[in-house]
Amino acid sequence: MDRDFFERGETPQAFLENLQERRSDFERHLQEIQFNEQQLRLLSQLPKDLNVMVIAEEWSGDAQYFMPVLLRMAEQLGWNVRIFHRDLYPDLILPYRKENLYHSIPVFVFFDRDFNELASWIERPAVATQLIEEESLKLRRRLREENKVAWRQETFREIFELVKSSRE
Repeated sequence: MDRDFFERGETPQAFLENLQERRSDFERHLQEIQFNEQQLRLLSQLPKDLNVMVIAEEWSGDAQYFMPVLLRMAEQLGWNVRIFHRDLYPDLILPYRKENLYHSIPVFVFFDRDFNELASWIERPAVATQLIEEESLKLRRRLREENKVAWRQETFREIFELVKSSRE
């Protein structure tokens, strides 16, 4: 990362102003972020001269919920934040793919004043991912059991149509 490229990103204010359909949601999430006294004490332990690259998109639910935390932290500490749209900069996310495969967003990349990379954070807190995966598995199992007869019939129909049309 170099300073010139970093400065091409949107500031948080420009990002907010350019939001289309989800601006009111994003602003509401941003207003909900209030740090308690313990969090403020913890924040005082962090450096104030960081540059933070954010890779995100407006439509991302995880960006909607978790970017406001970073933006409030940055506001509190005076961090220099620039936001890049993943879809406009497809190569930018490559080093930050979740599990080296998924183009998950948001991505927060922290740099020192000389733009040496310090750390990165991807998508959502680990506890959220764990709960989502557990609940998703429960939902899939329940839906398969509740719909097994109809879905098996549909499986038969789709395979039949697929094979039949491939022979014509």
